[in-house]
Amino acid sequence: MKKRKINGFTLIEVAIAVVLIVIVGTSAIAALRVGMKTMGGTQTSAIASAAIREFREFTFKHSIEEIDALHNTTSTAVLGDGNAMPGTDGMTLHLTVVPVDDYTPSVTVAAEDSRTRVVTIIATLDSVELMEAVWLVAEH
Repeated sequence: MKKRKINGFTLIEVAIAVVLIVIVGTSAIAALRVGMKTMGGTQTSAIASAAIREFREFTFKHSIEEIDALHNTTSTAVLGDGNAMPGTDGMTLHLTVVPVDDYTPSVTVAAEDSRTRVVTIIATLDSVELMEAVWLVAEH
Protein backbone atom coordinates (compact mmCIF):
# COMPACT_ATOMS: atom_id res chain seq x y z
CA MET A 1 0.00 0.00 0.00
CA LYS A 2 1.25 3.44 -0.95
CA LYS A 3 1.25 6.29 1.57
CA ARG A 4 -0.40 9.46 0.40
CA LYS A 5 1.41 12.69 1.05
CA ILE A 6 -0.79 15.09 2.99
CA ASN A 7 -0.28 18.80 2.35
CA GLY A 8 -0.91 21.42 5.02
CA PHE A 9 0.14 22.37 8.54
CA THR A 10 -0.35 20.54 11.78
CA LEU A 11 -2.26 22.13 14.64
CA ILE A 12 0.96 22.58 16.62
CA GLU A 13 2.62 24.46 13.74
CA VAL A 14 -0.37 26.80 13.42
CA ALA A 15 -0.44 27.39 17.21
CA ILE A 16 3.28 28.26 17.26
CA ALA A 17 2.82 30.65 14.32
CA VAL A 18 -0.09 32.40 16.06
CA VAL A 19 1.91 32.78 19.30
CA LEU A 20 4.86 34.26 17.39
CA ILE A 21 2.59 36.72 15.57
CA VAL A 22 1.03 37.82 18.88
CA ILE A 23 4.48 38.33 20.48
CA VAL A 24 5.78 40.35 17.51
CA GLY A 25 2.57 42.41 17.34
CA THR A 26 2.62 43.17 21.07
CA SER A 27 6.26 44.24 20.88
CA ALA A 28 5.57 46.47 17.89
CA ILE A 29 2.63 48.17 19.62
CA ALA A 30 4.68 48.75 22.79
CA ALA A 31 7.53 50.26 20.74
CA LEU A 32 5.06 52.48 18.89
CA ARG A 33 3.58 53.76 22.16
CA VAL A 34 7.04 54.60 23.55
CA GLY A 35 7.96 56.33 20.30
CA MET A 36 4.78 58.42 20.29
CA LYS A 37 5.33 59.42 23.92
CA THR A 38 8.92 60.42 23.18
CA MET A 39 7.86 62.38 20.13
CA GLY A 40 5.28 64.29 22.19
CA GLY A 41 7.91 65.14 24.80
CA THR A 42 10.32 66.29 22.12
CA GLN A 43 7.70 68.57 20.60
CA THR A 44 6.91 70.07 24.02
CA SER A 45 10.62 70.67 24.68
CA ALA A 46 10.99 72.37 21.30
CA ILE A 47 8.05 74.67 22.07
CA ALA A 48 9.51 75.50 25.50
CA SER A 49 12.88 76.27 23.92
CA ALA A 50 11.24 78.55 21.36
CA ALA A 51 9.22 80.28 24.10
CA ILE A 52 12.38 81.00 26.12
CA ARG A 53 14.26 82.22 23.04
CA GLU A 54 11.38 84.51 22.04
CA PHE A 55 11.05 85.90 25.58
CA ARG A 56 14.77 86.63 25.65
CA GLU A 57 14.43 88.46 22.34
CA PHE A 58 11.45 90.36 23.76
CA THR A 59 13.60 91.59 26.68
CA PHE A 60 16.47 92.83 24.45
CA LYS A 61 14.94 96.29 24.26
CA HIS A 62 14.33 96.50 28.03
CA SER A 63 16.46 98.69 30.29
CA ILE A 64 18.11 97.23 33.39
CA GLU A 65 15.34 98.78 35.52
CA GLU A 66 12.70 97.05 33.37
CA ILE A 67 14.64 93.77 33.63
CA ASP A 68 14.80 94.21 37.43
CA ALA A 69 11.00 94.64 37.49
CA LEU A 70 10.69 91.11 36.04
CA HIS A 71 12.27 89.54 39.15
CA ASN A 72 10.04 86.83 40.66
CA THR A 73 7.35 87.25 38.03
CA THR A 74 5.45 84.75 35.94
CA SER A 75 4.62 85.41 32.31
CA THR A 76 2.90 83.71 29.44
CA ALA A 77 4.96 82.91 26.37
CA VAL A 78 5.32 85.87 24.03
CA LEU A 79 6.94 86.42 20.66
CA GLY A 80 9.84 88.83 20.28
CA ASP A 81 7.38 91.57 19.35
CA GLY A 82 5.37 91.09 22.57
CA ASN A 83 2.38 89.29 21.03
CA ALA A 84 1.17 85.99 22.52
CA MET A 85 3.04 82.97 21.20
CA PRO A 86 0.70 80.48 19.49
CA GLY A 87 0.70 76.85 20.62
CA THR A 88 1.77 77.57 24.20
CA ASP A 89 -1.51 77.12 26.04
CA GLY A 90 -0.84 76.22 29.67
CA MET A 91 2.83 77.20 29.43
CA THR A 92 4.21 79.75 31.89
CA LEU A 93 7.62 81.34 32.24
CA HIS A 94 8.96 81.99 35.76
CA LEU A 95 11.65 84.68 35.90
CA THR A 96 14.38 85.47 38.39
CA VAL A 97 16.73 88.44 38.00
CA VAL A 98 19.89 88.70 40.11
CA PRO A 99 22.28 91.69 40.06
CA VAL A 100 25.90 90.59 39.69
CA ASP A 101 29.28 92.29 39.60
CA ASP A 102 30.05 93.89 36.25
CA TYR A 103 33.47 92.24 36.03
CA THR A 104 32.85 89.00 37.94
CA PRO A 105 29.34 87.77 37.10
CA SER A 106 29.56 84.94 39.61
CA VAL A 107 29.47 87.49 42.47
CA THR A 108 26.05 88.77 43.57
CA VAL A 109 25.90 92.48 44.43
CA ALA A 110 23.29 95.10 45.31
CA ALA A 111 21.24 96.32 42.33
CA GLU A 112 22.55 99.88 42.57
CA ASP A 113 26.19 98.66 42.45
CA SER A 114 25.96 97.05 39.02
CA ARG A 115 24.44 97.29 35.56
CA THR A 116 24.75 93.54 34.95
CA ARG A 117 22.08 90.92 35.68
CA VAL A 118 21.76 87.17 35.52
CA VAL A 119 18.31 86.27 34.23
CA THR A 120 16.95 82.78 34.92
CA ILE A 121 13.79 81.60 33.24
CA ILE A 122 11.99 78.33 33.89
CA ALA A 123 9.36 77.16 31.42
CA THR A 124 6.57 75.05 32.90
CA LEU A 125 3.57 73.36 31.33
CA ASP A 126 0.66 72.64 33.64
CA SER A 127 3.00 73.05 36.66
CA VAL A 128 5.58 70.58 35.29
CA GLU A 129 9.06 72.06 34.76
CA LEU A 130 10.14 71.62 31.15
CA MET A 131 13.30 73.64 30.73
CA GLU A 132 15.51 76.21 32.40
CA ALA A 133 17.70 78.85 30.74
CA VAL A 134 20.13 81.38 32.18
CA TRP A 135 21.70 84.37 30.45
CA LEU A 136 23.60 87.52 31.25
CA VAL A 137 22.23 91.03 30.59
CA ALA A 138 24.53 94.04 30.78
CA GLU A 139 23.96 97.74 30.22
CA HIS A 140 27.00 99.99 30.15
